[in-house]
Order: sequence, then C-alpha cells, then structure tokens
Amino acid sequence: MKRIISVVLLLILSLTLCSCGRPISDDSCLCVYFFDVGQADSSLLLFPDGVSVLIDAGNQADGKLIADYLKKGGIDTLDYLICTHPHEDHIGGTDDIFDNLKISNVCLPYLDSEFYNPTNLYNNLLSNISNEGSNIIYLNAGSVLLERSNYSIEAIAPGKDSVYSDLNDYSICLLVDYYTNTILFTGDAEERSETEILGTKKNIDADILKVGHHGSSGSSSKAFLEAVTPQVAIISCGKGNSYGHPNKEALTRLEEVDSKIYRTDTVGTVIAKLYDGGFNIETDSNINLDGNN
Repeated sequence: MKRIISVVLLLILSLTLCSCGRPISDDSCLCVYFFDVGQADSSLLLFPDGVSVLIDAGNQADGKLIADYLKKGGIDTLDYLICTHPHEDHIGGTDDIFDNLKISNVCLPYLDSEFYNPTNLYNNLLSNISNEGSNIIYLNAGSVLLERSNYSIEAIAPGKDSVYSDLNDYSICLLVDYYTNTILFTGDAEERSETEILGTKKNIDADILKVGHHGSSGSSSKAFLEAVTPQVAIISCGKGNSYGHPNKEALTRLEEVDSKIYRTDTVGTVIAKLYDGGFNIETDSNINLDGNN
C-alpha cells in the first residue's frame, strides 16, 4: 500500500543555500540531496541522528565543489562514501572528497577480477582509502549497511555470485527505508541487473526512485518500474548531453506508472525531505555543482 505523501515543488530564486545561511541538514527529517552535477551522479543523505552518506561523487571536476558545499554546511566527516561502480562520472570526484573530508567507511561493489581491469582512477581511489585508513565495506544483494529503529539501508544488487558483461550492472543498488518512506538508488544498473533483482522476489516498492543510468533506454524496464511504482522519479543528467539522456522510451515508461519526474538538467538539484508519515520534494536551480559547466 502506498504511503501518504505531500509533494511540494519550490523554485528558489535567490542566493545559494550555503551563502544565504540555510542549513543543509534538519534534525526533524532525513534530507536527501540529488545534486545537479551535470552528466554524472552524486547524492547526499543526512539523517537526523547525524549519520552522513554520500552516494557517488560526480566527475573529477565535481569533487571539490561537492566537498566545499558540505564543509560550508558544517560537514567535515562522511560516515559512508558509497561508490556504486567505478565509472568516472560516479567516482571521478573522490580524490577531492578525500582531500577535503574525513571518510570513515567506503562501500564498493564486488568486481569480477577476470572482467574488470582497474583504471588509474579506481586505483587512485583504493590508494586514497588506504592512506585515509577508511574501512572498506563490500556490498552485494542482501547486505544490510545500516539498521536503526527508524531507518535502514540495504543493498539489493549486484548479485553476490553474479558475473556481468557490462560494468554498469555491477552497480550497488540500495533501498533506503525511513519510517514508512522508501527511496531506491540504482546507480547505472541496466535491465540485466533489474531482472536479477526481480528474480529475488524482494519487495522493491518505493516512493522515490533514483532512476538508473541517467534515464537511459537500457534501464527502467517496464517490469522493474511496475514493481517499484515510484511516485517520484529523479533523473541526474546534463543539459544537452551527447548520450540523449533521458531517453524518450524510459520517460514514457515512467509516465505509464504515474511517476512525477524531476530532472536535474531542467530543475537543478532536487531535495527530498522525509518525515514520519510523508515526504516533500523541493528543487533549487541555484545549487549547481557541475564542474563541467
């Protein structure tokens, strides 16, 4: 059964949040920032008990901007940095994140060594983890990262013993439950991973979906969306990107399950505030952390 929600669209035509003194955290709710990082991905979760989680870090040019934004908001330590998979537009900014913030734990997917030949960027990430002394947590389907009285974070992909031909399918997918609200993060997972998730018979009904692979045609399959039935779908993509994201077919499939679609290329950073009993959605075109613009 769907939760009762209140979806509020606010377009703020003033200064950026940090410069106007508006706090980026709120001790009465879970604040989730789906940052406008252009054709890349980065989301920040701030729980009211102080736990902070950054899911992906954008492109290389985005890392310093993300770190500066967090520090201006009073955050100098991340409890968890989750790197969904090792593509540049997801881990590119991690160098600057490590340079500017203390990272307690880093979450990575299991990668088949015969399939994946680590890039210099990924090797740099591993070196940063070692130099920082961060704890490494490998996540796959069934891993419970956090479990508190009113919230939890659980990985539902990639499969523990799965070997994929597409690096995108190694993406860590996460169900974040906060009271009666659920957010599903899917990284760049494609239909192969989505089908595998459906095969587990896991309940993936979610109020908010962070749409897979920037809204590509290979993600957000009809069967997957019918299982998720998101009331809100958030797509991180860059203006006029060369990939044609989001794809028209993916948008149509989202519309067919009655999702309200928010795109960072048109509305800027999207902010979800989850409460006990509902959630609000805000947008702010002034939070533009895209280092490529």
